[in-house]
Amino acid sequence: MGSSIWSVATAIRGGGTRERLMETAAGLFYEHGFHAIGIDRIFGDVGVTKTTFYNHFESKDALIVALLEHLDRRDMEALQAELSRRGGGPRERLLAVFDVLDEWTRDSDFRGCLFINAASQFPNPNDPVHAAAMRHARHLHEALAELARAAGAGDPEALARQLGMLVAAAITSRQVVGDVQAGSTARCMAEVLVDSAAGARRRA
Repeated sequence: MGSSIWSVATAIRGGGTRERLMETAAGLFYEHGFHAIGIDRIFGDVGVTKTTFYNHFESKDALIVALLEHLDRRDMEALQAELSRRGGGPRERLLAVFDVLDEWTRDSDFRGCLFINAASQFPNPNDPVHAAAMRHARHLHEALAELARAAGAGDPEALARQLGMLVAAAITSRQVVGDVQAGSTARCMAEVLVDSAAGARRRA
């Protein structure tokens, strides 16, 4: 369980009450959805009082936003560390994003992306929860664009948008139809896009 660097099961570090509340909430929200879980279930599972909960978070939505912000930092840092660990040139590092994606989507405990789930369950773009989910999408786009630029893409922003759509499509395909090969399929498609983008620059 939780073998991927992006697994929600290994999301929170630290043994303080705030961290334990977020860790418990992460698992419950991931398994059951945000709206199905109330704060009484969360603080009950942690073993603290309602007063203690409100000492750390002013509301359930505030807890969700804090959790998403924590996971955003954790996921982006974990991705950069994993790409550095795997090594290789810019092209290999860019495609390694999809190797990580493939490993994550093959996890038997995969229940989709908590950020996509949050954006869909809080669809109002002005909702703080939705906004927190979209910040993660922007950070992923920025990371992909930086990698695309290093890999020699003629239009790094366009390539990053294309690759970001592939990531979302693979996650959705795995979650909705149970396609365990969604990540590897996305990686094959990403390779074509990356090589085409770099080739277009050389031809220009």
